[in-house]
Order: sequence, then C-alpha cells, then structure tokens
Amino acid sequence: MKIYITRHSKTIWNQEKRLQGRNDSPLTQEGIENAYALKDYISDISFDKVYTSPILRAKKTCEIICGNNDYIEDDRLMEMNFGDFEGKRIVDILKDDAEIYNDLWKRPECFTRIDHGESYDEVKDRAVSFLDDLIKQSYENVLIVTHGMYFVVLLATILGLDKKDYIKINQPVVEGCSLTCVDYSHGKYTLEFYNQCDYLPYRSHTDFTQG
Repeated sequence: MKIYITRHSKTIWNQEKRLQGRNDSPLTQEGIENAYALKDYISDISFDKVYTSPILRAKKTCEIICGNNDYIEDDRLMEMNFGDFEGKRIVDILKDDAEIYNDLWKRPECFTRIDHGESYDEVKDRAVSFLDDLIKQSYENVLIVTHGMYFVVLLATILGLDKKDYIKINQPVVEGCSLTCVDYSHGKYTLEFYNQCDYLPYRSHTDFTQG
C-alpha cells in the first residue's frame, strides 16, 4: 500500500501567523492555486480511498484535489487542539507564554498541554487508531489530507520516532499541498519521499517557532 499524505493548503490565519488548531480560516488565493497544482501533479495516480480531516480548510483542499464527493471524513485526522492559543498570533503567544509554546515546537518531550488543548500522546492515540484501521485494508493507493502538527505526529508514529525527535519533522512545518509518500508492505513502513513540493507555484517555508 502506498500512503500519500498532504497538508491543507495555505489559509488566511497561516498568512497572519496565527495558530489554527480546531478553529479555522479560509484558503488564500495562493492556497487555492497550490491545491490545483497538487491535483494536476497526482492526476495519474488512482486512489482507492481518500481520507480527510473534517475541518473546513482540509476539506476544501480535498475537494479541489479529488472532487466534492470522493472522500471520507475522519475525526482522527483533525489538527491538534491548541486550546486557548487558537486564533492568537504567534508573536503575541511568545510575549505571554513563551515557555509552553517553545516546549510545543522545540522540546516536545517536555510539553504537557495548552489549557483546554490536547497533549502529544492524545494526538498520537488518534494517529495509531487511524493507522491500525488503514493497514487492515487492501488498498494500493490511499491519500490523506490533514494538518501540520497532526502530520508531524502521524509521520513520527509511522517512523517510530521518540517524542524528542518530533523536531526533525516540524521545523520548518511541512508545506501545504506538498506530498509525502510511505509504503506499507509485509508489516513494515518505508518512507519513499517527504515534503515533495517542486510542482507548487507558491511555497511558504513556514516556521511556527517564531512570530
């Protein structure tokens, strides 16, 4: 099974450097154009199933890629819940809550949770549950549309990384509408390529560790 993973395309809050999490904002024009570029890039791949987070920015990206009706929404693919930080500008979070925010991105082994948010372990539980169900299927090709921090945890789970090594994936954040591919066969995951994005007309090079 080939598991293709992409992150939702660029949004207004991405542009404004605000944390989104379970909250949402519309795709930018650049984001829409990138989604169409990804659609063209993968047009020769026949997907047995497409799964998306139900959060609107991911669903909209998915709809551009594969049409309005050809996907399955799965709550387990939702972004990490950033609790009280959602909607806030990163520069303001760093003024008031730098320690916990830096733990989130730079010291994940020390991170607990933002008030009213999720822990890394809770996100990983969702990722493990999703993967356990996915690998029971007999698909040849599957596409997953999800979010930046969830992507980190999902890929880290696939690669068997310790929590302290999540920083190998999340700095900078994977590009929206980039493509990552993992092969699953004989009970083993193999990373084939990561963050492929040379086909995109716009690239963000986003680093959420700084405001």
